[in-house]
Amino acid sequence: MATNRHRRTTTYSTYGSVAYAPAYEDGNTVRVPRREKELQRGPEPKRPVRRHERARVQVRQAGQVAPFAVVGFLAVAIFAILLVTSYAQLAVANDEMVSLQQELADLKSENTRLSAQYEKVFDLATIQAAVADTMVRPTNEQVVYIDLSEPDTVTVYQDGAANPVKILIQGINDLFGGIIEYFR
Repeated sequence: MATNRHRRTTTYSTYGSVAYAPAYEDGNTVRVPRREKELQRGPEPKRPVRRHERARVQVRQAGQVAPFAVVGFLAVAIFAILLVTSYAQLAVANDEMVSLQQELADLKSENTRLSAQYEKVFDLATIQAAVADTMVRPTNEQVVYIDLSEPDTVTVYQDGAANPVKILIQGINDLFGGIIEYFR
C-alpha cells in the first residue's frame, strides 16, 4: 500500500515573524526545486560480503618472577603488620592511661580527705593538754645535724673480669626479650 507523503521543501522555518506572513499562508513562497533523482532513489547495489577473519593474537610467554619483587612485597606486608600491631598497642596504652588518670584523680581526692582527717586527729593543743607538763623540748645534745654539702659517691664492685661471651649472650637475650615484649 503506497502512502502519499508530502515533504516540506521550503527553506523557511515557522518561527518568528515569518509565521505570520500572508504570502507564506497562501503558498506563494519560493520553493526549493525538487531533485528527481532523490525522489526516485532505487535500491542500493549489494556489496560483496567479506568474510571476517579473526586477528591472530600473539601470546607472550610468562616471564619469571623477580626475587627482588617478592622480597619487596614481603617487606611491605611485614611493615603493614607491624604498623597495625603498633596501632593496637597504642590504643591499649591510651585506654590504660585514661584509667590510670582517673585512678590518680580518685587517689588525690582521697589524699586530701585523709590529710584533713589526720590534721583533725592530731591537734597540738589536744596533745599538750593530754600530756600536761611531762612534755619537754629537746636539749642541744639530743639534736643531730647532717651535712649534705659534699657530692654523693658510689663504688660498684664486679665479680672478676668482663667475659665477652657472657656480654654477647646477655645482649642477644635482651634483644629477643625486647622483641617478644613488643608483640605482647
